[in-house]
Amino acid sequence: MRSELSARLVAVHPLPGVRAGSALVRVGDRLLAVQDDAFCAAWVDLPGLAVTPMPLKGDGAALAKKDKPDFESALRAPDGTVHLLGSGSLGNRCTLARIDPVGAAVTLREAPEIYEKVRLALGLDERPNIEGAGVDGTRLRLFHRGAGPAPSASVDLPLGVLDGERPEVLGCTWFELGTLDGVGLAFTDAVILGHHRTVFLAAAEQTDDAVADGPVAGAAVGLIDGAHDPHTVRWTRLLESDGRPSLRKAEGIAVDDDLRGGWLITDPDDPRRAAELCRVELDGFG
Repeated sequence: MRSELSARLVAVHPLPGVRAGSALVRVGDRLLAVQDDAFCAAWVDLPGLAVTPMPLKGDGAALAKKDKPDFESALRAPDGTVHLLGSGSLGNRCTLARIDPVGAAVTLREAPEIYEKVRLALGLDERPNIEGAGVDGTRLRLFHRGAGPAPSASVDLPLGVLDGERPEVLGCTWFELGTLDGVGLAFTDAVILGHHRTVFLAAAEQTDDAVADGPVAGAAVGLIDGAHDPHTVRWTRLLESDGRPSLRKAEGIAVDDDLRGGWLITDPDDPRRAAELCRVELDGFG
């Protein structure tokens, strides 16, 4: 018998100097907090939550919306390197960043061919909007965030594209995630667990395109079981500590090994406000 899912915030911590939170990756006893408006990430120590900025290019200062790299997804590769991926929603948002967590070396490169392959595979008239990424064996799985009535999707490519291998589409899947209060849910991040299972984060944001922000009706944390065709998708609404539905725009997730908890990062859509690192308790995901 399948257990019910639940996701409840138990602590919220503003991250000094971090805005527009968009992805999280755990590396040992640290989290790498990614923001979409600058060539800069930040290491967050656990459990103390001290924040150390990590410029990826220049001084890492915040950029105007039209100039930002829009790093929206992050993953840790089997060799230990961390990779950040631009959303691809505009021509200047196709940057990939490769980070060596030990030596702190950063390599940036433009990879528009990856996003064009995704666009063609999904038959999109507009550019894709990649909001999550993960590794499934030898495959890189990219999660496209739908907008308005358009569904979300995932596209598989060879893992080697992260290091310059020619992109080739190995498979794609569409997902109808449903609605929160009449607003469609769409991927904002995902963590591949292996064994055909993926934890995902989704937001219900009232916007019809990949660039414009809109009012947020809430967020959901869900589970994809890909062992069957069609995939089984379940989710639960993200709740505040007092049980009220959360209206935070949660954009990045890192889960604990036991799947009983994890961390979320939010994007307040306000450059004057710090992104929030949220501790979340999970039930039914193990």
